[in-house]
Amino acid sequence: MKLAAPNLKPDLRGLSLSEGLRAFCAVALPLLLGQVFDVPQLGLAALGALLTCYADPGGPAARRAPAVISYALLGASLYALFSWVGAQSPWVSAPLAAFLVFCTSFARIYGQAGMQVGNLSSVAALLALGAPESGMGWALLHGLNFLAGAGWAVILTLVIWETHPYAASRRALAEVARRLARLNNELVRFARHAEGEAAFSAHALEYRGQVREAIENARAVAYATFRRRGPVSPRGAQLSLRLESFDRIFGALIALSEQLEQDPAVRDDCVAPLRLISGWLAAMEPEILADRPLDTPRKRASLKRLRQALRDLPDAPERHVLAAIAEQFAVLIAVAPPTGAALPAPSPVGLRRRVLSPIRQNFTLSSVAFRHALRAAVIALPVLAVTTRFGGIYSHWATITLVFCLQPYFAATWARTAERCAGTVLGGVLAAALGFFVHTDLQLALAMLPLSLCAFALRPVNFSLYIAVLTPMVVLLVEKLRPGESEFFVAASRVLWSLLGGALAVLGSALLWPGFEAPKLESFLGTVRRAHAAYVEAVIDALLGQGSWGAAETARRAAGLASNNLEAALQRILSEPHGRHEPAMVKVAAADAALRRMAGRLSLLALERPAIAPQERDVWRGWAVWLRQILEDGRAAPRPALPIGPGAADLVRLARQAELIAQEAGA
Repeated sequence: MKLAAPNLKPDLRGLSLSEGLRAFCAVALPLLLGQVFDVPQLGLAALGALLTCYADPGGPAARRAPAVISYALLGASLYALFSWVGAQSPWVSAPLAAFLVFCTSFARIYGQAGMQVGNLSSVAALLALGAPESGMGWALLHGLNFLAGAGWAVILTLVIWETHPYAASRRALAEVARRLARLNNELVRFARHAEGEAAFSAHALEYRGQVREAIENARAVAYATFRRRGPVSPRGAQLSLRLESFDRIFGALIALSEQLEQDPAVRDDCVAPLRLISGWLAAMEPEILADRPLDTPRKRASLKRLRQALRDLPDAPERHVLAAIAEQFAVLIAVAPPTGAALPAPSPVGLRRRVLSPIRQNFTLSSVAFRHALRAAVIALPVLAVTTRFGGIYSHWATITLVFCLQPYFAATWARTAERCAGTVLGGVLAAALGFFVHTDLQLALAMLPLSLCAFALRPVNFSLYIAVLTPMVVLLVEKLRPGESEFFVAASRVLWSLLGGALAVLGSALLWPGFEAPKLESFLGTVRRAHAAYVEAVIDALLGQGSWGAAETARRAAGLASNNLEAALQRILSEPHGRHEPAMVKVAAADAALRRMAGRLSLLALERPAIAPQERDVWRGWAVWLRQILEDGRAAPRPALPIGPGAADLVRLARQAELIAQEAGA
């Protein structure tokens, strides 16, 4: 059974080129200065600059500045401290380094940026352990050297390098358009072929979750931008409106896929409008990226053709859904949009609360992040004790690999270890080969250009290849700190110690709070069922005038996110020992498919909005109660009486899926 779709990688070619050039400039200047003034120790500044570039989480300046500045200061301080600590007794250095590993691993409570800064801070400290200095003054000089390179990378990132405050939001929004186009293209294929229920399930499972993921990422980036720029600017209003329109188009496509599955007779009629919609969505991606206006004569002519094609369709639910998509296209190109509203500005949160609140919430063994950090420290302590005492100057790559490979869940640890170890071996071979040609700082600086461009281009595409390119960069920079050391020896040491660190990460993850998710399947499914029960109630309340359609949209989003989380858990379980949980996985996958169908029917109801006669309001309330009970409790009960007016067929289809879910739960 196919449980999850392949990841649709974002198109970040322009972004990767810019980041790669920035990293090259950051690393090249210290290397060239070292060549001119014959100071090979400036390789440490180049290493600080490179790590600072990798600490940059991307996105708006308000998100990037705290990350790169804090890393520059923290990385330099830790390098100086642990360079001196490394010359002390292993009984001192190993526990301190293990405590640092706990703190830096726990930093993931602050999100992706916190995780990056934390992991790279541990890298700086662990590399310093391999370059011990008994004199505190020399250790401080090493820290200042690191800070010089890191500070140069910060200046390059935030001041010199051209920045566009809304560029990150445009990229995220363009990614939404790309995935919507992919979803729509598959819907065209689905409509053209007489495919049945299995094809519909595969279609929903493959692409809906990917679009929801892209929309939520764009929403997060938009919020980060608004915190810095404010949501009342014209650009902010345009951004929020486009995001809201894309989300509504997504809801309409879900509704349309549900209707096309139930009514094969109308599929051929919908192919031509769907192809026009595909063209629209595909054309918007590069235009949003380039920040070109969408209100063009060509767009208006295309919208006119789409509306004409819709007029030729019979008056049926499919036509109404396609018309709703056309109206959202009109909103996207309009200067003064007739519908929609700006995203609400997130309420400001004080710095102290942003820092302390996540710690209070997660400083308990019930927290996944706390258990992950504790696991990393417990495994790292004996490794550090041995490598600090007996391992040699490159042995700390074992701990570095351990920190990077360990993930909160065993499945993620296993996957990351396999990717990282494969990339490290390939990168070690590449580093050894480059060592025959790179002998001076000038040659190293020139070699950094293609390596930087390739590394940042590969980072969002393939982790193993990214590590394969990053490895020679780090190996060559570390070799410059110890002139005369063989690049082959440095590369081989990194490979062997990294393989050991990866093996220890997998072993430790399996023994200490492994976080196996198969036993939690029923809990995950219960969360998804409750989210869909709330969606059912919100839509029926809105139809009865007892709730708002905004609340129904919020419930739709929550249900989609819950389904995404369930499918991600199913995918992770495939990498775990799950043989005895196979029957439960099949049942949960079937229930998830039924819930996806319910979401499609509810989206259609929200678009159709059938008029409910006053005498039938109690009937609809009874159905809301029945559907919620069967979804939440999992117990099948006799169906209520159907209303006489419109919407009865929708309720029958919702009931069919709800009863299927209850049947799977009781099986």
